[in-house]
Amino acid sequence: MPEVTRPRRLAPNGSRVPTNLLPSAIRWERVRERLFSELGDKERASQASGLVFYYEKRVMDEAVLEETS
Repeated sequence: MPEVTRPRRLAPNGSRVPTNLLPSAIRWERVRERLFSELGDKERASQASGLVFYYEKRVMDEAVLEETS
């Protein structure tokens, strides 16, 4: 039986969002963060907050790349 190959590493959180969908993803994660905070789920609120930070950083990094090219 052939061996099934599995990826050795998973992609980092948020890295699979296409560039053109980043603004929508940022809005969505902000809503999720607020919702989970109100529900008292601090862990999931923190995860959503981390994704917002990551997405915003990607937007800024890609804007810099466009300016330099």
